[in-house]
Amino acid sequence: MKPRLSLKQQITFAYMLLAVTVASVFSLVSYISVAIIEDQVIDVRLAKMADGLIAAQQQGHIPDAPPDVRFLVNASIPLELRQLPAGLHELTLDNQHVHALLRGQGGSRYAVVQEVDELAHTELIILLSLASGFAVSVLLAVALGMLSVRRLIAPVAALADAVQRNAGATELPSLKAQDEIGVLARAFAKRTDELQQFLLREQMFTGDVSHELRTPLTVMLGAAEVLAAQLADQPAQCATAERIRRVAGETAQRVSALLLLARAPETLDAPRTVLNGIIEAEMERCRPLLYGKTVECRLELSEQVAAHVRPELAGIIIGNLLRNACQHTEQGSITVQLGAGRLVVEDSGTGIPQRVRERLFERFVHEGNWPAHEGTGLGLSIVKRVADHIGWDVRLEVPPGGGTRFVLCFPVLPAIQTP
Repeated sequence: MKPRLSLKQQITFAYMLLAVTVASVFSLVSYISVAIIEDQVIDVRLAKMADGLIAAQQQGHIPDAPPDVRFLVNASIPLELRQLPAGLHELTLDNQHVHALLRGQGGSRYAVVQEVDELAHTELIILLSLASGFAVSVLLAVALGMLSVRRLIAPVAALADAVQRNAGATELPSLKAQDEIGVLARAFAKRTDELQQFLLREQMFTGDVSHELRTPLTVMLGAAEVLAAQLADQPAQCATAERIRRVAGETAQRVSALLLLARAPETLDAPRTVLNGIIEAEMERCRPLLYGKTVECRLELSEQVAAHVRPELAGIIIGNLLRNACQHTEQGSITVQLGAGRLVVEDSGTGIPQRVRERLFERFVHEGNWPAHEGTGLGLSIVKRVADHIGWDVRLEVPPGGGTRFVLCFPVLPAIQTP
């Protein structure tokens, strides 16, 4: 695609185009006018001189012609002129550019010849003047365009810089201006204020919900630990208590991850985290979703892979991708491949309809037609949001054999050497 000109370039180009158009029309009209005037002046002058010179010749007087005009009669007329009919002619005679008026009167043939070299020189000077004026007009247009651009674009540039710096709504420039820049600045200010208020409400809501959930989760976690200790001699009940404790602990981790999402990405610390253990834990957590299904879930890796990320956020992404695969695969296999800078979660399910693929990572968009696993339509949108938050990339691919493949890409870190 051809790159579009910037606003500065467009304004300067418009000035230059206007100058070229006006100067071209003016130069053309001037040149045509000069040519017409030249022809008219020479023709009228030759006709008047011819009348006077022929009259003097017929009265027996010696014709008195100007220095640049020759009056020729009969045999003195050069052969080049004799062959021409009566009237006005423009030609080269004796290596000189001349205008000649031929007449026949009283049985004699007359020729009045005027040299026009000086006129041609004058015409050249006029043409050079027009060309110089044309060039100067274009240069002046470019200079005027650049000056106008600086004056017109300066408020827009200042406004863009303020928006880029995420300045407050009241800090934007040109808010009191009554021109179009003022209208744009006030529109930006209104929109910026609305966005800031929305983000503030979202952060406060996320923080409040996470804070309020921490206390009951802590109580549940403590109660499950006490219950597991009391039921140590009853394996069946002890397993149930341990499951409650594990789920409460995992939920507490998710709550902590929500608090991290409420913070700006640049304020998050990103320790070096080994992803192998997180993947194995999330796979173990998703195994209950495969009960009663003929689905094989396997992990393929050859080394430990690390990334700069908070473990809670990595767990949200990986867990949602694995749950998505487990819920929508009734038979076949789920394969998780981990390599340097790349995690692939592929299943042999029925795949994703074409109508859903383009909007798959939007909120409340369901992946397919599985009534038993419709859910809320938020899983993949959360994956996308967390990935964008930490600077990772997630995309959907369609395997040749059918099914679904999600590819998660992240910055590559040197592999950890295992003993």
